[in-house]
Amino acid sequence: MKCVLRVVATFVSVVLLAQTPGTKYVVLAPKSYIDTATVSEGFAKYCPNVVVTENASKADYVLEALKSQGLWHFALFNKDGDLLMATHFTHSLNDHFKSACKYINAKARQHNC
Repeated sequence: MKCVLRVVATFVSVVLLAQTPGTKYVVLAPKSYIDTATVSEGFAKYCPNVVVTENASKADYVLEALKSQGLWHFALFNKDGDLLMATHFTHSLNDHFKSACKYINAKARQHNC
């Protein structure tokens, strides 16, 4: 019985690891109005597989975070500068991180299939 449970636990672990998106790297756009530490904390909270880097050549994505009249707006670009997604202006940074994470991880899963 212990052997069967061990095999089942190993199988479940392998399936869960296969579903976890790989590490993706994000660089902060120079004209962003947010510090790197805040961006790192936001991604760590909502998608720990996303790492903020200062090395633009290593980045999979470029994040532009702008603030206007107390409202935040995120734009996510690929490394060629093409806009992939943008959020609406809101007060909550958390919503923007959730949206960016959802987009990045959906794309990562598509490429892993």
